[in-house]
Amino acid sequence: MQSKILLLLLLVLPMWSFAQSQYKKVYAYDVYQKDWAMVKNGSGGYGFIDRSGKEVVPSVYRKIEKFGVYHKDQALVRNISGGYGFIDRSGKEVVPAIYELKEIKARFKKLE
Repeated sequence: MQSKILLLLLLVLPMWSFAQSQYKKVYAYDVYQKDWAMVKNGSGGYGFIDRSGKEVVPSVYRKIEKFGVYHKDQALVRNISGGYGFIDRSGKEVVPAIYELKEIKARFKKLE
């Protein structure tokens, strides 16, 4: 019985650590969105995972603001090349991250 448990641990533990190793840092859950945690990958990109570890927002953004600054259901994102856009609460990019920040501020003062 003990050998079966040990074998199971030896099989499961490496898979769990491999899944978590793709992220340099996993932040606290529920800060940005209920049941989501912000993650940072090794190249400095940010995204979100849910409690099961499934990627909800790919870690391709240099910055993600909190939801509600411009619209209660959207968060401002900045991509790696410096473009700004918005994601919604499902993780979908609803405004492509192609705008300069001054364009965002001028066009999207309040989306509500």
